[in-house]
Amino acid sequence: MNHLFCLLAILIWSSLEITGKLVGAGINPFALTAWRFVIGGLALMPFALRQAARKNHKLDKSSILRIASLGILNVCVSMLLLQLSIFYGKASLSAVIVSMNPLFVSVFALLLLKEKLDKAQLFSLLLGFGGLLVIVLGEGEIGSDNYRNLPLGIGFAVMASAIFGLYTVLTKSAVLRYGNLLTNSLSFISGGALLSIFSLAIDKELLFKPSLSNLGFMAYLGLIITGLAYLLYFEGMKRISAAKASGYFFLKHAVAVLLAFFILGETLTLLQLIGITLVIFSLNRSWLIALIYPSNPNKSGFSNQAI
Repeated sequence: MNHLFCLLAILIWSSLEITGKLVGAGINPFALTAWRFVIGGLALMPFALRQAARKNHKLDKSSILRIASLGILNVCVSMLLLQLSIFYGKASLSAVIVSMNPLFVSVFALLLLKEKLDKAQLFSLLLGFGGLLVIVLGEGEIGSDNYRNLPLGIGFAVMASAIFGLYTVLTKSAVLRYGNLLTNSLSFISGGALLSIFSLAIDKELLFKPSLSNLGFMAYLGLIITGLAYLLYFEGMKRISAAKASGYFFLKHAVAVLLAFFILGETLTLLQLIGITLVIFSLNRSWLIALIYPSNPNKSGFSNQAI
């Protein structure tokens, strides 16, 4: 059952980019991102408060400001860039590129936390970024009229992935101190609220036509993708190791690409599929560790967790 929780969470998360593409014509990326995280943060809040009471986590003004700043980085920058990449480009490419954020986590952990990289981690970085280069160069529809601006969409996706990697590194200490649920719930709500204020300041429409499809998509993005999937994932991770739970993220590339193909009609070239394979191998460091440290397979304890 615990593995099923993790699997369901990944399957739900794999539909994020496709859902964002489907609703893109009815709600602008700023409003979509803001509403999604406010709804998701509020959905998580009862569980976060229960966890905080059980573990006696207390917040002061500086802690709230710190978590709010993390929300700005995640919601107002990274996730807004992700939604813009979906809006301008391919949902399948956005999903694959953003799922590479653990590679950027390694880079920022090296730069900011001074965490050393062993040979397996260094090789995986080179392999992963090589795979990204293959994916970008293998795109055969750069000038296609099927997309608003595909090169811009790819650029936004790369920036979203990198900034989410930075967010993950900076959030590490807050999660250890206040717990995942409280940290993310507060950062989601504060980030969504601040993005709403910023959107109004630059004349971006936050209100949208309350049609059945728009309300359904927004409820799915906020309650299911940002709320339920998160709870399912960490409920499953309580009883299985974090390494095993994070292993399910390798499925996100394949599931997102398949969904984009069947639902949106998006296709990827053979060269891009090779690049995706390189990225998946780069994220799954266990085979690299076994190859480089055959006598000590536990040499590296790096976690591939993407959230």
